[in-house]
Amino acid sequence: MTKAGRSAIFTLVISVFTIPALAAQGVPDFSGVWVAYASEPAFVRTDSQALTPEGQALQEAYLSQYPNWVEPGAWCVPPGMPSTMTSLVAYPIEVIQRDNQLTMLAELEMQVRRVFLDGRDFPEDYPPTRMGYSIGHWEWEASEGRQTLMIQTGLLKETLEGRWPRTENMSITERVYLTTREEAGVEASGFVATIAPPINNDTLVFELTVTDPSLYRAPLTVTVYYQRMSDDIFLEYDCAVDKWQEALEAANQ
Repeated sequence: MTKAGRSAIFTLVISVFTIPALAAQGVPDFSGVWVAYASEPAFVRTDSQALTPEGQALQEAYLSQYPNWVEPGAWCVPPGMPSTMTSLVAYPIEVIQRDNQLTMLAELEMQVRRVFLDGRDFPEDYPPTRMGYSIGHWEWEASEGRQTLMIQTGLLKETLEGRWPRTENMSITERVYLTTREEAGVEASGFVATIAPPINNDTLVFELTVTDPSLYRAPLTVTVYYQRMSDDIFLEYDCAVDKWQEALEAANQ
C-alpha cells in the first residue's frame, strides 16, 4: 500500500471514531480555521495603571537593561499566551478537535497550543514556556443552554515586555463556546485586515481571565470573537528565512 493510501485510511479511521465520540458527549465541534474579528474591550493593552507598584518596579527594572529595544517578533520570538489568543491582526488559528485533546495551530510564529481533555492535572516536571500548559473540561451551562469548554493555563514563562507582561505566577482561565455573529452582536474591529469573507455565521468565543498577583492589581478579562474561515487562508509563517539569508550573505562577503 502506498504512503498516500495509508494516510487516507488513517484519516478515515480518526474521523469515524472521533466525530461520533464528540457527538455522543453532546459537545460542539470547534474544528476548522478561525480568525479573530473583534474583542471586548475593543483594544486590549495592559498599562501601568493595571500593574501593582511592585509590578511596575519589576517591569521598569527589566526594561532599563535594554535602552535600545529590539522587537521580539522581528526575530521570530513568539508572544505566547495570552497574546496568541487576543491578537487582532488577521492571523488565522486552526483548531483540531478530538475527544481527549484540542490542538490549536496559530499561523503567527507557527505556534502550537494543546489543551488536554483527559482529566489530567498540571505536571510537576514540565518547564515553563511562552505558551504554557493547558488542561480543560466540558461544562454544561444550563442558563445558556450550551456546553462550554473550560480551560486553565499555567506553567508560563516569565516575560516582562509587550502588551501582556507575565511572571511564572500567571494563570489564565478561558470559557470557550460556539455561537453566531448575530447572537454575539459585536462589530468587527478596524484593526482586522479583510483577507477573505467568513464562510458562515459561526462565531467561536474565547472569554479569557488573566491573573498574576505578582504584576496586576486585579484579574484582567477580555472576550475575543473568531469567525470561521476557509482552510486555504492558512499559510506558512516563514519569518526566519530572511534573517538567515542576511546572515548567510554577510558570512560570504
